[in-house]
Amino acid sequence: MMMQLSAHSATRKALAGALAALTLAVSGCANSYGVGTASTRSLGQASTVYTGVVTSAREVTIKPDRSLIGTATGAVLGGLAGSELGGGDKAQTAGAIGGAVLGGVAGNAAGKAVGTQRGYAYIVRFDNGEVKEIIQGADLYIQPGTPVSAIAGADGWKLIPR
Repeated sequence: MMMQLSAHSATRKALAGALAALTLAVSGCANSYGVGTASTRSLGQASTVYTGVVTSAREVTIKPDRSLIGTATGAVLGGLAGSELGGGDKAQTAGAIGGAVLGGVAGNAAGKAVGTQRGYAYIVRFDNGEVKEIIQGADLYIQPGTPVSAIAGADGWKLIPR
C-alpha cells in the first residue's frame, strides 16, 4: 500500500512540474498588441486604410481581461497541492477542491500580470473630419502632428506613420 501512495505522489509531482513548464512556455508567447504583430486570422484578409493626423498621444497600460491558461494551470496545481493535505479521503477531496479554487484565482491573476503591457492611446483626426481614439502597443510611438495611415482589419486598428 505504501508503494502505491508513493508512486501516485510521484505521478502528481511530475504532472505538476509539466504543467508549470507549459504555463511558463505559453506565457512567454503573450500578444504584443503592436503594429508589427498580426494574427493568423488576418492572413489573406483585405483591410481598409484611412488617412489622418495624430492630434494627441498618452501612455496607457494594456491588461488582458482574463487568463484562461493561468486559471486552468493554477486550478490543477492548487488541486494537486490541496489533495496532499489531510489524512482521510474526505479531507484530501476537500483540500483538492479548496486548492483548485484558490489556485485558479491566483493563476488568473498571475496570467493577467504576465500579459500586461505598455501602450499608447492616440487621438486621430481623419481627413473626412471624423475623430477616433486608437490604442496600440508601445512598439512604435507616434508624435502628435504626424500624418498616419489607420488600418482597420481583422486584428483591429493599427496606426502607421506616413
